[in-house]
Amino acid sequence: MQTNNQAKRILCYGDSNTRWREASGMGLKRFSPKERWTGILQDLLGNDYEIIEEGLGARTTMFDDPRPELPGRNGLTMLPQTLDIHVPLDMIILMLGTTDTKPMMQASSEDIGEGMRKLITTIKEFKLVNNYAPPKILVIIPPIVKDDTEFASTIYAWGTEKGNQLKIVYQKISDEEHTFFLDPTAEITVDEQEWVHITKESHQKLAELVYQKITKKDIVI
Repeated sequence: MQTNNQAKRILCYGDSNTRWREASGMGLKRFSPKERWTGILQDLLGNDYEIIEEGLGARTTMFDDPRPELPGRNGLTMLPQTLDIHVPLDMIILMLGTTDTKPMMQASSEDIGEGMRKLITTIKEFKLVNNYAPPKILVIIPPIVKDDTEFASTIYAWGTEKGNQLKIVYQKISDEEHTFFLDPTAEITVDEQEWVHITKESHQKLAELVYQKITKKDIVI
């Protein structure tokens, strides 16, 4: 918890690649706070910022997971409560869409994009306390899975194609909704054991890319 009352507060809303996921043991081991991109970003920004990590494995943009053992994964349904918990906020980082590419979700890249748009709209329309201005929004393209590998192909058929399509879909939505946008996929890699979650080195790189993005002069928070 950041005790600096003047710190800029940034909420990171994502899935397992925001929460913790380490590929070893199929994700049963969590990266430490110093190894996760959110923790690294906190160190890079320092005490003038507070990074709030809100990642949940299998979270989607707006789809319910059909598996009964995974309730509450609909990112759109959970977002208002999450905002209510953490306001006031200066920025919200959205990195979602990977889980949506699973065949069980039956969603096209355009459907997933609509989910991202609804998340953005929810943030813009959320009634903040004490007349705080709406937070800035940064949309990040999520890691691209490799669906031609043994593990990923079982649950992410066509996930690579859909993930690459999201680069275009999310960019268009970001432009239309006047949010900030980051595509880190050329510089981060997924783990070679299961080809879904980013490596420890990529957590470092992602943090650096986000740091560079949000400290540019054109993003004032």
